[in-house]
Amino acid sequence: MSALAVTGRLEFYRERLSAFQEVEDFMGEVAELLTHVADALSGNPDEIDVSPGAPASIQNLNFDEGDWPSFARLQSLRQTWRDRRSNLLAAWDALSPREREAEPLPPFGSADPTRPLV
Repeated sequence: MSALAVTGRLEFYRERLSAFQEVEDFMGEVAELLTHVADALSGNPDEIDVSPGAPASIQNLNFDEGDWPSFARLQSLRQTWRDRRSNLLAAWDALSPREREAEPLPPFGSADPTRPLV
């Protein structure tokens, strides 16, 4: 196999890995927002300010209503994660054993079993 073909497979894999990591990073940001809200609701509800017309404020965390993820947005985000994971695995399958050794597959999901991403 030519070096160009190998380079193309590796580049394809790296592009898929980057796309997967992008959506996983965003999911982590959403999870962090939800965690802050849940912690505030269970820990000290007096610190929550959700006045009509004002940005919501929770323990120094300010966000606009548009930042709050709808259930449909969460479903879409989960499907995007699954699609990108599938694309990443397909690109991984196209690599040779030597390439796989040099470019390890990342772990999927959260490292903390008490707070899984999916």
